[in-house]
Amino acid sequence: MCVPGSRRLARRAIVAMLALVTSTVLFAQTVASEFEFVIAVADANGRPITGLGSNDIRMSENGVAAKIREVTPYPVPVQLTIAVDNGPLSSDALSHYRSGVSALITALPEDVVVTLITMSPQPREVVRMTADRQRILRGVNEFTPEPHAPRFTDTIVEYARRYRAEFEKRQRLDTLPILVMITTTAPEAVSYEVPQITEAFGYLKQRKAKVYIASVSGLTSRNEVLTLPNPNEQFAPVNPNPNAQQRTTPASINDNRQAMIGSPLAKLTGGRFESLSASNRLRSLLPEFGRDIATIHVQHVNQMLVKVLRAENINGPLQNPRIEVVRAGLTGLVSLDGLP
Repeated sequence: MCVPGSRRLARRAIVAMLALVTSTVLFAQTVASEFEFVIAVADANGRPITGLGSNDIRMSENGVAAKIREVTPYPVPVQLTIAVDNGPLSSDALSHYRSGVSALITALPEDVVVTLITMSPQPREVVRMTADRQRILRGVNEFTPEPHAPRFTDTIVEYARRYRAEFEKRQRLDTLPILVMITTTAPEAVSYEVPQITEAFGYLKQRKAKVYIASVSGLTSRNEVLTLPNPNEQFAPVNPNPNAQQRTTPASINDNRQAMIGSPLAKLTGGRFESLSASNRLRSLLPEFGRDIATIHVQHVNQMLVKVLRAENINGPLQNPRIEVVRAGLTGLVSLDGLP
């Protein structure tokens, strides 16, 4: 059973107190006599604890116990998309792309599904969504550099639109979307306008997706020196003058369109943005991303849905709720939707 997407609650840590794991989650909205929440529990070493029953979890309001009706598995697995800038500046970094992405994939649990796409000349799938590690690793070695401008922003917009369409079709939030982008600072081609880009950002935040970006700086060759957008319009497309004299200029590690768009997006979604001065850093950075994603996946795929019957004569908003796990030494997270 899926908790409706309209029911949102920021995920809070359950703080261990003596032999209990407790939470002071407060709900402002009216809650029916029967409701549900999602809990993820781990031991002191971070290993997930599953198989808890109704006797292992307690909930009370104003000190009055509610009845735990049922505890069932509630997995929300990571669905990973890796997008690679294979545009004109990717040639020198290609070997580092391949080794870094391969190490990222190796760091993932075997049940994580992965989609691999390239950004030039347009966003396109190299490997469709699969958990087949051999197929994914082959795909990492199949793409080649293209002379066309990469479409970094288009990739983000189309990624958001894909998940919006999926939700509208299925009306379920049963996966955790994560996007990893490996990009250069090459001037990009953009098909979308500012409102469409802003809408994509907003939906990714609402969908609770996470975005990780590794941006490798280098020399940019274009028909003019890179013109930066107005800081107050940071998502405005850059439109080079095709008649200007061609020049080459060093791209600042943070003063480029990918950074101006990618850095706030990573922050907005609780992901990570890294500017790299050398592509060989991808060999160690991308496995770091992989380990972070693996931790998120293991936590979310081992969650439990708890169905609760409130005490008689208690209705309306929850009143001083307290959620406890009976076993000592455990920590965890609680939410309404099983997402971060």
